[in-house]
Amino acid sequence: MMTRYLRIQPYRSFLFLWLVIVSLASCRTKQSDTGKLSITTTIAPAATLLEHLGSGHLEVTTLLPKGNNPENYEPTPQDILSLSESRAYFFMGDLGFERSWMTRIQGLLPQLPLVRLDQGLHHRGERHQHSGVVHDPHYWMSLSGLRAMAGVMYEALIRLDTLHRNDYTRAYDELQAELNDLEGKLRLKLQNLPTRGFVIYHPSLSEFAHEWSLEQFVIEEDGKEPSPTHLESVISKAREAGVRVVFIQKEFETKLVKSVAKELGAKIVEINPLDGDSQGELLRIADALAQAQ
Repeated sequence: MMTRYLRIQPYRSFLFLWLVIVSLASCRTKQSDTGKLSITTTIAPAATLLEHLGSGHLEVTTLLPKGNNPENYEPTPQDILSLSESRAYFFMGDLGFERSWMTRIQGLLPQLPLVRLDQGLHHRGERHQHSGVVHDPHYWMSLSGLRAMAGVMYEALIRLDTLHRNDYTRAYDELQAELNDLEGKLRLKLQNLPTRGFVIYHPSLSEFAHEWSLEQFVIEEDGKEPSPTHLESVISKAREAGVRVVFIQKEFETKLVKSVAKELGAKIVEINPLDGDSQGELLRIADALAQAQ
């Protein structure tokens, strides 16, 4: 099953979006040309799970194209039209784009079923770190997050498409077995680490760190460049913890990260929380920590 990525351009106006939806409402459908159920989600990690659970019955559209930032994404009229053609929108819950656009989407498409994927999670993106409470919506970068998402997706799909309930149930059971296997692999890699701390520029592994009793030291300060005092504190605490790995996402500041890594004698490892292969990404992160010298 292919995931369709939509083009992003700056939108002209909310009114224009509304006019597009009204004028083309007669063309709206809930199934793709292939007869599959049309589903939209925000990012690739969620699309991958939906495709797995869909058992060939879904056509999944990802709202955010590769390489774009979910914090400042702005949809085009075509994006909203595509959303209007979906049977449901499965959204992450607390990404920047979603916080700023969900009310408008509900206003434009009041009949569109919305499925919030972080429902049932206890912490909803906030974790206490050494520098205080860190906002981190990347809950899918953890086993608990993936399991919670899968459960919400499964319950929604069997309500939306009762005809294929047995297929969804079988796929859900297979996915749970897959995640159990992933847990075993991660446990093996992370049980005897040389150090249980890591530095990261942008906080995206808070749930992962909590899950495996790791210490996450965040360079970024309240979503911005760190002050000299904050940076000095992070380096000092990371050095004390024996940190040997610094994680970074390619869209964030690299010069500062290189400086911190050099100061700590640590290795820089690039990660991508928006990669569709979340399981593979978690294994790569675990490998980086296990191989740290």
